[in-house]
Amino acid sequence: MEGRTMQARKKKRSEGHVSFCLYSVFLILLVFLFIPAQSQEKRKISLEDFYELKEIKALSFSPDNHWLAYVVTSKDKAKNSRYSNLWMVPVAGGKSVRLTYQEKKDDLPAWSPDGRYLAFISNRSGKSGLWLFRAEGGEPYELTKMETDIESFVWSPDSSRIAFLAKDPKGKEKGENEGREIIVVNRLQHKRDGEGYLDDRHRHIWMVHVLSGEIKKLTDGPFDEEDISFSPDGREIIFSSNRTANPEANRNSDIWALEIETGKIRQITTDSRTETNPRFSPDGRSVAYLQTSGPVYGTNFLWLSSADGSHPRKLTSSLDRNVLPKFFWSGDGHYIYFCLEDSGNQLLARVETETGKMEKLISGERVINNLAVSADGHYLAFTSSDPINPPEIYICRSDGQDLRKLTSLHEEFSARLNLSWPENIHYRSFDGQEIEGWILKPPDFDPTKKYPLIVRVHGGPNAQYDTSFNFEFQLLAAENYVVLYTNPRGSSGYGEAFGRAIWADWGNKDLKDILAGINYVIKRGYVDPGKIGIYGWSYGGILVNYAITRTNLFRSAVSGASDSDYFSCYGTDDLHLWWEEELGLPWENFELYRRLSPIKEVKKVRTPTLFLCGQFDYRCPLPQSEMMYLSLKRLGVETELVIYPGEGHNLSQLDHQIDRMKRVLAWFNKYLK
Repeated sequence: MEGRTMQARKKKRSEGHVSFCLYSVFLILLVFLFIPAQSQEKRKISLEDFYELKEIKALSFSPDNHWLAYVVTSKDKAKNSRYSNLWMVPVAGGKSVRLTYQEKKDDLPAWSPDGRYLAFISNRSGKSGLWLFRAEGGEPYELTKMETDIESFVWSPDSSRIAFLAKDPKGKEKGENEGREIIVVNRLQHKRDGEGYLDDRHRHIWMVHVLSGEIKKLTDGPFDEEDISFSPDGREIIFSSNRTANPEANRNSDIWALEIETGKIRQITTDSRTETNPRFSPDGRSVAYLQTSGPVYGTNFLWLSSADGSHPRKLTSSLDRNVLPKFFWSGDGHYIYFCLEDSGNQLLARVETETGKMEKLISGERVINNLAVSADGHYLAFTSSDPINPPEIYICRSDGQDLRKLTSLHEEFSARLNLSWPENIHYRSFDGQEIEGWILKPPDFDPTKKYPLIVRVHGGPNAQYDTSFNFEFQLLAAENYVVLYTNPRGSSGYGEAFGRAIWADWGNKDLKDILAGINYVIKRGYVDPGKIGIYGWSYGGILVNYAITRTNLFRSAVSGASDSDYFSCYGTDDLHLWWEEELGLPWENFELYRRLSPIKEVKKVRTPTLFLCGQFDYRCPLPQSEMMYLSLKRLGVETELVIYPGEGHNLSQLDHQIDRMKRVLAWFNKYLK
């Protein structure tokens, strides 16, 4: 049964109970003393351990601050699937309580402001709909029954309504072709990875009354709405949307406010850049939002304006770092809490709304995500991970003090495995630019030995390697490889100029930064310079393609979900706007597209290379890998192409993820050992 009480019950402790606990502790310690020493020894990580890793996300405080709801996603090896369930943990600390048990996807729990309900999204009835738990207990029930998936939602301040985002239900066309999939597209953005070819439906704002279940559509038109939130008085819904004449030809998303009673929509921002994630201040007089400083490699800054859009100002002007999308006002409106990228870490910070003064609250070698703030603003909850510890939930006061761990989902996982903590390095590239990276060594590393080196390259390119737990890196180290991973130019987390340094110049400074890192490690003396491999996915795979066409340094390479001929990417992938912004229109800049494409120098490749790609990858389409594979095959270079059926850009099926790791290990073992 899923139904469980959501009320905390106080338990009295008797003297007999205390005595029993002390006696139990004595017995446990006595047994522990006689456990054989070998059973306490840590072992190396293996592929089977992958199934034990869980994802924690979607944290939500109860209005009384007694409970924190969250989502745990687990893996089922036998069924080759994942399922997500709702849990909650006492804010004061204690054992977590599981709320749902079905092997479905329950997600995004959110308490009603009056504390009477816990709403969440679930696909247990087929489509992703809104479900409610009553606070007094019992089974959850479905509030919405629509022929379309609900993507996100938000409670009204008085708890009587829920606004949500969903596309229009798909129409049913009947006729002689019924049952056959004929695809007709007429949009500029005609496909999207993970979705396929796009029809004319758009994402709009809907609202449901909690007691009656009555559903009303609030917006319409050839636009998509995002990031919805109520005004404090419940009269307006604020959102972001690109409502220009041709919204799929630019990134001009603005902030808008919808008056619920009249349906009138007013525009709050008019800047030509991208504004997203609006949130009213607690008094309703101001609006905070994110603005991206430019296309492709722009930095997300926190901005503040009056509720009517006047007097906009950059609140984080002193911070040349990405502010992550989910941020929160303090109850008194004095602060805004947020996470940010910074040199391979993700930190928790706050900024004063009056002065713009920023304060880092939780920092260090860790990655903080899934921020939540209590209703009274006294507590902050988040997930935190480091190189040897998968994510757990932590809580602290609003000033960052009194940091406590609330969950221990991975405590046994980390305790029994011999994991390696990476060495943080800084080195100079070819032109003196400082680059940051990490060296992960085998758990039983011996500095007198020579190890094969695997260079891991991140995607993006405007992303960063960070200090979170990385299963694949630990697996490679456990197989006696030294692993080097760096944040070359083009990465985020180091300022906008650092990210924009590769604008329309891929495979130049960024590749040289990586090669400089390899030389730095070779000089350490414990790497065999004749046994170096390189492995990347997405833009990381593109950099692998550049690497094998420009140097014979590598004995082995793995290129995952990569591009090779940029001219043919245009129109076959889902990134037409990206290509136009950075390289221009292909028929007007053919030579630039050709000059930058790795396929241009493919005849120089001598490195045995494994190509991996999803069958339905619309970000870096399969033909891009096929071109490289066939070229190497024709040139007599050892190569192999692996196609994962039904997969998009990022492999999602468990068996495919396991297969990829097995094949990568086998490929490197073949050439580097």
